[in-house]
Amino acid sequence: MIANVAGGARRALRTGVFGALIGAMIGAVAGMAAPGIATARADGVKLGYVEFPPYTQTDGGSAKGSLIEAFDKAAKAAGIAYTAESAPARRLFSGIAEGEFGIFLGIRTVKEFEGTTLVSAAPIARIELNAYGIGEAPAVKAKEDLSGKAVIALNGYSYGGWRAWMEDPANKVQLVDARTADQALQLLQAGRAPTLLQYSLPMQQALGGKALPDLKATPVQTLDVYIVVSKKTPDAEAVLAKLEAGFKATR
Repeated sequence: MIANVAGGARRALRTGVFGALIGAMIGAVAGMAAPGIATARADGVKLGYVEFPPYTQTDGGSAKGSLIEAFDKAAKAAGIAYTAESAPARRLFSGIAEGEFGIFLGIRTVKEFEGTTLVSAAPIARIELNAYGIGEAPAVKAKEDLSGKAVIALNGYSYGGWRAWMEDPANKVQLVDARTADQALQLLQAGRAPTLLQYSLPMQQALGGKALPDLKATPVQTLDVYIVVSKKTPDAEAVLAKLEAGFKATR
């Protein structure tokens, strides 16, 4: 059964490239990487992550986010010591293949992972990208549907290549940039643009539990999160099996 990241966040204080972390995480927060952050014994297996708040991020010198918190619970239940280190997506992917990093939570279809990794049998979470509007759901199924329109987007997110497409003058998209999820929602409510491109968890956090009856959403993309273990991790098969059991036990 797939654990919904947003649901997990509510159950456990946010138990939390659309590229690098998942398919979109390949540049989810472009150019951002933090120094290595130890979250457990220094001799543990190394979990690699990208800066993709609120799912995985560095906050106050520590690895945070809904997926980090879910992994921490699963690792503890499995008896696995680990450290966590932030890295740019490209370095992270090659690092998993070469054994610099032992574990990654994200997509399984990265070229560097072919023949170099073990992957969980089922996803352990899901990340959703939606197009939000006020009054009616935006008619957005592909980025081409945004041509000639005004769109609110958060600074730093690549949206799995959508931002680069929207920034191309040939596509005539008027981008309204927001610094935070809260500001993005405020801009939408103020009518600065009819469409907000946003991930489900940051939108839920911006809403703060409040219901906006006129807020409508159109699903744009859903990507599954897998446990990816480098084959160069000592006892890689056992580590993966323990983590799979740990996630099942802590859902």
